[in-house]
Parts: sequence; C-alpha cells; structure tokens
Amino acid sequence: MSKAINLQPGESAIQHAPKVQLTNGELCIPQHYLVYQHTLESVEQLILDIEYSSRYPIFACQDAVGIYLQVGVIGYDNYKQTGNREMKIVYGRKWRVEPQLPTSEIIQTAFLAIKKAREHEVRELFRLNYQGVVTTPFNNHHDLPLMAQQSDLFTGSVQEKCCHEQLSQCLEYASYDGASFKLQHLEKYRSGPWLADIRLIPGKETQLPEVKEQTLLLQLDSLSENELLFRLFEKLLILSDRHVDEYFSYRKFKRFSHRVDIFAIAGFSATLRNKNAIRENTSLAATFEQTNYQTDQTRIPKLARGKLKEKIKATLESLGPIQGLPAL
Repeated sequence: MSKAINLQPGESAIQHAPKVQLTNGELCIPQHYLVYQHTLESVEQLILDIEYSSRYPIFACQDAVGIYLQVGVIGYDNYKQTGNREMKIVYGRKWRVEPQLPTSEIIQTAFLAIKKAREHEVRELFRLNYQGVVTTPFNNHHDLPLMAQQSDLFTGSVQEKCCHEQLSQCLEYASYDGASFKLQHLEKYRSGPWLADIRLIPGKETQLPEVKEQTLLLQLDSLSENELLFRLFEKLLILSDRHVDEYFSYRKFKRFSHRVDIFAIAGFSATLRNKNAIRENTSLAATFEQTNYQTDQTRIPKLARGKLKEKIKATLESLGPIQGLPAL
C-alpha cells in the first residue's frame, strides 16, 4: 500500500499530479502541482508553526478586503528618554495574503514582515546628536513630499574628504539602541576603498539581542561623514536581517539560516523541478498549463482610468510586445 502524502490546509493537488521521490526515499507532490484556496483558518495554522521572538508576534486577520498578516513590535518607547520607560506594542504595515498564494510564500511573507518591522525599528534606534538635539535621520517618518519640494536643502553640503579625527568625532555623535561606536582603525586598501574598524559597545538600555560588543568592518568609497554613517547603518541593518535569518523557523526548520547547506537546497530543487513528468504525460501538461494560466490571471492588476494608467501604458508600449499585460 502506498503511503499517503499529507498536504497542508488550503492545498489540493491538480489532476494527474505526479509523486516525486526524494533522496531519502520519501514521496511528495511538489508545490507547483498544487492549487491553493487559503482561508483565515489555514493561514492561522501556518502562523502557529512559525517561531521567532516573543517581541515580534505575528497576527493573522481578515477584513472586508481579505486576509492579511501584521507584525507587532514590543519594546520600550523609543522616544521616551527619561523617567520610567514602560513596555508598549506598535504594529507594522498590513501584508495582504491572497487565497491563491502558495503556502511557502505565506510563510515567507511572515519572514519578510518581521524583517521589515525590525528595519523600521532599526531606523528609529539609530540616533545622531545634531547641535544638541537627538535626531533619527534614517527613520521612515520624515515628510518626503516636503523634502522633495525643498530638495536643495539636502544636497551640495557633503564634505568628501575628512581626516581620521573628524570621522572619529562623527561617531561620538551617533548611537544605536543605547550602544556607542568607536573608530579603531582606518586604512586604504591598495588603490581601492578605505577599510574602517568600528567598535560597537552596548549600553545599559540596549535591547536588540544582536547588539553585542564586536568590531564592525566597513568599506568606505570615500572619506566623508555621510559615507561613514550610511555604511554604518547598512551594517546594523545586516545584523538585524541576519538575526531573523538565524532564528526564524517553521516547524523548527530554520530555512534561511546560513547553516543550511546551499548545495543540498540546489539538489532538492533539481529533483522537484524535473520536467520529465510533464514531458511524459500530456494530460498533466495540459492541466498544469491551464492551472498556471488561471493563477496568473488572478494576479493581473486592474487599473482605473487616469494619468497613472496612461503613464504605465506609455512606458510598457515603449518596451515592445510583452505578455501578461493588464488591460490598458
């Protein structure tokens, strides 16, 4: 008797879907031979099997438009610097989940939602003391339309050549999640970029687990305070993303960890993406093509009349014939 293949809630196999044997002898139906009709209940079940951190709960909700995921961020108020700091929760943006979305992509949507919620936090936790005022120049809440209107205020004043002392002093004005920075070493790499060793020193109020005492190696294309701060922020964002990579799991499997064997993933993909089953079964090939077409149709955007539609139409027409265009 053949062993039954367990599908996830919201999944069903297309007609004539083949069973593929993995290198360990287990049988499966690859996800590209499945169709999806997810509900709030099936999405909730997926979220129950995801683990990352109690500080970043994932909510699965439904409104008049459909199902969505939303990540909460629990921590101390970033803007309350004195007195008793109380824990609070804030909420990230809504990430829409179409019923036809593959199960794996829903899990990856949660993964991305956590990363972006953390990025929002990273941007608010990087502080720069400017003329005695604590600012957050990398945060997402600046008035972009006003900045664009007054763009001449933000260009032309960057000093391109700074000495070691100037860069070191620049770091004294910067902090991150209560941690401070110290320029330890600066040297030019042959005829290429500059390399800077920055010591990250946590403080008493540091919350993020990846902010530990360590040396950050930065590559600077020029010796300017702007370049230094941008590269430093990029490195801090990498630290945040790597933490999610290493600790995000689905059913205890850390899919995005750098400890997962890339060549094993390549072999797994090659086995599942083998097209012999389609070549050898015309009925499967027809069903597969029709299913993909129907799924693609659900993803085509519906544009309203107006200037945006005309702009998109002109842009796409300039590129020549393109398949899968929305109605223009």
